[in-house]
Amino acid sequence: MTPAIYEEITTALKRENLPLTKVCELAKNSGSNWSEAQVHLFLACMDGVEFDTISQDLPLVKLGKRTEKEELVEAIIQVVNSNTSKPISAAEIRRKLPGKFITTEAQIKALAKETPALEVFGPGLIRYNG
Repeated sequence: MTPAIYEEITTALKRENLPLTKVCELAKNSGSNWSEAQVHLFLACMDGVEFDTISQDLPLVKLGKRTEKEELVEAIIQVVNSNTSKPISAAEIRRKLPGKFITTEAQIKALAKETPALEVFGPGLIRYNG
């Protein structure tokens, strides 16, 4: 499971809850060769992913409530992506973030280092790594 495949799955889950079979189909169509059991285990280990097991035969995958950190990381990724694939400084990201986020350049760099979809390089520049 690559970061790009995981991001595609979570983007789909943000739009709507999906049966596990549909999530596996989405992963396979994106290039994953994981079995349904492997995808299920992977998602079960991820923070913020929940299973609604009303039907044992067809568990429903959904995203739970995101933490403030997860919301900030998503906003950082959106700012970096909106920069037309060009590297962007943490200071510029901070300026472009929605007003509800109170953060520092150091925190942006730290979160970018922890996020597989982002890469920090050079003098504090950040680029999308998906």
